[in-house]
Amino acid sequence: MPETLLEDVGPNGNIQAVVEAHDDVCYFYLFGAKETEFGIRSVWVRNLAPADDAFDIERLREGEPVKNPRANCYHPQGLPAPKPEHLRVVWLPEGNGAALYENDQLLAIIPPWSGVRGFDGYARDNIGEGPLAWELRPENVLINGFREAEAYWKLWDEPGLWASISKPLLASIEKTLGVHSNYYAIDGGNWPPKAMVRIPRKDSVVLVTLGMCLRPQPNVETTTEHPESPRRIELGAVLPKRWSDDAIKEFGRYISAQSNLPWSYYTFLGPGHTIPCDSWQNREFSSALLQTSHPAVPTPALPPQFGDPVNILWFTPISEAEVQMAMDQSSDRLVQTLPKRRWEQA
Repeated sequence: MPETLLEDVGPNGNIQAVVEAHDDVCYFYLFGAKETEFGIRSVWVRNLAPADDAFDIERLREGEPVKNPRANCYHPQGLPAPKPEHLRVVWLPEGNGAALYENDQLLAIIPPWSGVRGFDGYARDNIGEGPLAWELRPENVLINGFREAEAYWKLWDEPGLWASISKPLLASIEKTLGVHSNYYAIDGGNWPPKAMVRIPRKDSVVLVTLGMCLRPQPNVETTTEHPESPRRIELGAVLPKRWSDDAIKEFGRYISAQSNLPWSYYTFLGPGHTIPCDSWQNREFSSALLQTSHPAVPTPALPPQFGDPVNILWFTPISEAEVQMAMDQSSDRLVQTLPKRRWEQA
């Protein structure tokens, strides 16, 4: 029977880290909740017994943890299992990758791209690009990435951090859009802190979130070489003045739910994306198109967070046919066809 050396839950509450020592090998695992579609990811940590010359494919087919072959082991005779009290996990702020430490020694990394094309992760005691791990070389940029992640988590020990971030954010929003009439906490008392402000304007009501930008969105780096630009966002909507108070609050609840989406499903929201939205008063519209500017309001210049720019993604109402156009012809083409005052029809 395997011995569980460590269990930890990620910052989003939907991925569990586990370190297990089997009879002759130790592994580091991440288990995603079913709804995340994250699956199970693992990386070899060390052999606990002498390595075999060949990879035991039959043992793998039986679903049993496999020892790393001798050619891929810095310690071919094996090492004792780490002591549980010496182990700890450091998570990326996105929550989709983690590193295993023994005291201050980095043992293994499961990065966000684990599981792609046969790659599992990095291990300190591995040599080369093995079947169970790749070598964790000193120049690996993830080493510094996890140092920064650890520093990020330590910041949250400071009680005034949220106030020091939210106040400049709100000041920037109000400078451009006007003074808020309502401030809603939308975090449910959980980390990270999040809020939404309601701003009355001459012919509209604006809703904008505060706090989504505290975390980078997951997996942005899979689509761009410059993930620092699109990975921190807030969400906003411009609603017609004629909407009732109940309708505005309902849309606020919808936005609040979407503010969890990137970290619940390990995806990201960006300009040109479309998402389902049944909270428009005009039932012709069933989705929302996300854009970094809105024709009805000026764009606030939000202060950067943790070195990254922050963009507000604005919701624009669109129909099912328009969603299809975006899929078939691109979101840019759809934007060219939309009336400038489409938001008034919502």
